[in-house]
Amino acid sequence: MRAVRVLPAGGLEVADVPVPAVGADEVLVKVAGAGLCHSDCMISKVPSVYRSDGQGFTIGHETAGWVEAVGPDVRGLSVGQPVVVHAEFGCGQCPTCVGGHERYCPAIKPAAGAGLGYDGGLAEFLRVPARTVVTLPDGLDPVDAGPLDDAGLTPYHAIRASMPWLGGGSVATVIGIGGLGHLAVQILRAVSPATIVAVEPDPRRREFALELGADLALDPADGAAAQVRALGGSSLVLDLVGVDDTLALAVACAAERGKVVCIGAGLGSTPFGLMRTPWECVLQTSYSGEAWELRELVALAAAGKVRVSASHITLDEVPAAYDRLDRAEQGVGRTIAIP
Repeated sequence: MRAVRVLPAGGLEVADVPVPAVGADEVLVKVAGAGLCHSDCMISKVPSVYRSDGQGFTIGHETAGWVEAVGPDVRGLSVGQPVVVHAEFGCGQCPTCVGGHERYCPAIKPAAGAGLGYDGGLAEFLRVPARTVVTLPDGLDPVDAGPLDDAGLTPYHAIRASMPWLGGGSVATVIGIGGLGHLAVQILRAVSPATIVAVEPDPRRREFALELGADLALDPADGAAAQVRALGGSSLVLDLVGVDDTLALAVACAAERGKVVCIGAGLGSTPFGLMRTPWECVLQTSYSGEAWELRELVALAAAGKVRVSASHITLDEVPAAYDRLDRAEQGVGRTIAIP
């Protein structure tokens, strides 16, 4: 089968590799589509952070498709079922995993799931533990469902954990209307009464945010923080970029007793101190989500409240598409590779 591989020393190649055989409690998924995430750009440059044995691996952690084969111990799944894969899995047995936090499993580091040290979904087939597979209801096309697992699940987890900040009269600000941001706006509209402010330098994405349900779309260079503060400040700010400038903007937008969540992998920082942040403002990081949260998000998508906006490419086009993504030239929505 064809697969997009991370080379041991970094970089990508499209290569022919064997179709994996399933173990007793595993599922083989015939990939319908796999999303390209900006964090993959980082993974492809420093693969040793995710895999320490010097071996390459197939990249891609936003995958959906159809069940192709199941191991003998698998129950409740049948060949042909449409599914989305929860890529952030652990060993499944340690106290962290059993407690419902597999994405923080200490037993499998540095590997952290499909496309994150183990082979991922930018291939014709993907082998994963059966417990990571979430079935898709009728009406959800697996070709475009893969990004629900990360581009959707990551903001969904952050928003679900922030519901106390999202009551009546609240303001929610989303910084960065890319793959995650376009879904964050829809999730906020679906689950909260908040006034939604999108902050994005690209005018195409600002317009897109309004189409998706944002109440206001601002250019960060046009006094965005002052405009948000004029609304009373933001009860919740989601920074989906995570560089120094956006983190500073997030804090500047936040209300007293508000909350700022850094989700973006820009590796930036911002000063923190008594006189540097709004009174009693919470600053927090957030990472992905769990399979049970993905099931909740799939239900929202099935109800028509959340949809992935996608453009499609082939596996051979993936390396060039990642280059564009790393330069923030990918356009709106998510890019999905179809094997």
